[in-house]
Amino acid sequence: MGRTKSWRPVVYHLEDQRPVRLLSRARDVGQAGMGMVVGLVLLISLSAGTLAATAIQHDPLVSNDVVQHLAYRALQSGIDSYLAAINQNPNLVDCNSNNTSSTSNSCPSSELPALNSWQTVTGNTNNPVTEKFMWTNPALCFNTACTAVDSTAGQTLDYVKELIYGAASAGNTVSFQSSYVDLTPENGFLTHLFWSNYESTVPTSGQTQDCTYDWNNNYEGPDINAPGDFTNSTCSAVFFGPNDVLYGPIYTNDSIYVANQPNFGSSSDPSTVTTHDPHCLFVDPLDGHGSQSTCAQATSDVGVYNAATSTDNAPYEPLPTTDTALAALAAASGCLYSGPTTITLSNSGTTEYMTVTSPNTPYSSSGVNENDATSNPNNCGIGKVPAPTNGVVYVQNTPSSQTCNSFANPFDGEAPNGTYSQLGYYYGQTGSPDCEGDAFVQGTVSGALTIATQNNIVVDGAITYVDCGSSFNSTYADQCGYNSAPGSTNDVLGLIAYAYVEVDHPVTTTWSWWYGPTMTVMTSCGASGAQPAPLCDPGAGGLTIDAAILALNDGFGVNNYAVSGNGSNSGTSEGVLDVYGTIAQNYRPAVGTFSGDQLSSGYSKYYLWDSRLEYVNVPHYLNPGTPHWSIASTAVNQGVPCTATTLLPGYWSPNQNYGSYTQSSGEPYCDTAPNHP
Repeated sequence: MGRTKSWRPVVYHLEDQRPVRLLSRARDVGQAGMGMVVGLVLLISLSAGTLAATAIQHDPLVSNDVVQHLAYRALQSGIDSYLAAINQNPNLVDCNSNNTSSTSNSCPSSELPALNSWQTVTGNTNNPVTEKFMWTNPALCFNTACTAVDSTAGQTLDYVKELIYGAASAGNTVSFQSSYVDLTPENGFLTHLFWSNYESTVPTSGQTQDCTYDWNNNYEGPDINAPGDFTNSTCSAVFFGPNDVLYGPIYTNDSIYVANQPNFGSSSDPSTVTTHDPHCLFVDPLDGHGSQSTCAQATSDVGVYNAATSTDNAPYEPLPTTDTALAALAAASGCLYSGPTTITLSNSGTTEYMTVTSPNTPYSSSGVNENDATSNPNNCGIGKVPAPTNGVVYVQNTPSSQTCNSFANPFDGEAPNGTYSQLGYYYGQTGSPDCEGDAFVQGTVSGALTIATQNNIVVDGAITYVDCGSSFNSTYADQCGYNSAPGSTNDVLGLIAYAYVEVDHPVTTTWSWWYGPTMTVMTSCGASGAQPAPLCDPGAGGLTIDAAILALNDGFGVNNYAVSGNGSNSGTSEGVLDVYGTIAQNYRPAVGTFSGDQLSSGYSKYYLWDSRLEYVNVPHYLNPGTPHWSIASTAVNQGVPCTATTLLPGYWSPNQNYGSYTQSSGEPYCDTAPNHP
């Protein structure tokens, strides 16, 4: 419930500034006048316009009550409209008067029409009272008191404080209401380090209907046709195992399989774990703690987690099934490519560049990308080009009207005979690999960018942020701080795939008369004799990915994760997969295997939540079909009269430190900026 102060409003007539007292006794007209007031209170929501007109014509005291009531109603309209706006685009909470404009892609003024500007409440043309509302600059609060913090690096957003005004005017009578609204992030892919729909591998082709949640199969595994089999090839359970470390909130609609002490957070900062499982937080069927009656004991199979804040039986969160809406955004003011496309990211100062190869994308004789609108302001060519202005790159499947060039897919290898081919050995390959909308991505990121595809995203090298400060290294100790300077950007990369976001782990097949075919991992990238990416191993010794990852229909995993060893990596595993950001997925492909408490192949996990993603704009990122923000509390302030020298209460400036609400001379007066209604 909101916090509401008890008060008696004072209404001023602007022409003489004399207070009009609300009378507590009946006037000469007797009890009829008081009855009229009571009736208005009861009926005003049914016919506000007609009643207001009647009241204003007959009684100035009743007129005052009506205007005060409608000012409060305008305030509520302002609260509702702000909540709707930030749930439509959750990162708008990072927008203020310094970074909002008609040309801004992350903070467009069209989506924030009431930011420091009065907006008229519409819908009742018969109402003689003008109702308006206004939003002010939001404040990001990193503690309960919303006081300034020394550094935001690694800080979790506690809530957003937003001051909203409502006003109503009839003739020279004006009444103001205002309310501090505290908003908390509830749901969303970016509010969790790890989000999954199913905690099982992607079902084999045509078997989706036979795979379900563990809790929905009487805790007998994900395959409804193989009860008790957690390693069935149709859909196998995927475990968090030894050496896995995840720092940040965890959510799944499924049960969380654990074994041999994975850690969710640290002892000083344990992570919250949430499941839609109606009975269990964790399950460990390998150790006899995998049923409804025994799963409470599975907590002993986990190293660290936050028992106080973790919960099961949470509301179900749905997952979008397509990202094709981003194609239109890319064509209009981003970059739209066709077929397999390699993108190597780099920067020069604060300018982000992309080095692009896209054999199927058509270009005009002048070199213009014909997938894009003629009004597109970007140079979406091949070679080294600036990142697009709206921060959206989309790779579509090659349309039938365009040509699928032979060997367009870089997994085909260098030679036409496919000597080094990786075809057939990666996730999400279609029957036409030279036509599919795949992006092969690596490099450095400065600024905000989203890369989305109609098929897969293959990470074939490290992806790192560069403008987060000299101490930033994607670890728990040295995280990226929020850059709040006016007009500044924060390093973020969104990777959204219709099918898989996968880490490249390419293999080659050798033949022996004695042993037959043998698969080994290709030579490490940069080593002597290595082929260019993606036909080299990018992660021998570990791999870093700084990104917000979203796989809509399949998942995030490592292709060929069970194969180990190559010419320059004779060990049994790749090391640590270091992800700084978020991971959200439908299913859960594996990234490695373990035996006992040892990693056998692929990678162990070190996943660290980039808490800035709760409020920093990742261009046009998708969200689950549940509201991202909710109202934690509201505190309504006393009605405010408008004079030539009265400051509107508590206006917050983006130049102030977070948590500071001290009024200053830079705050607007009722009749200056913004003008009173």
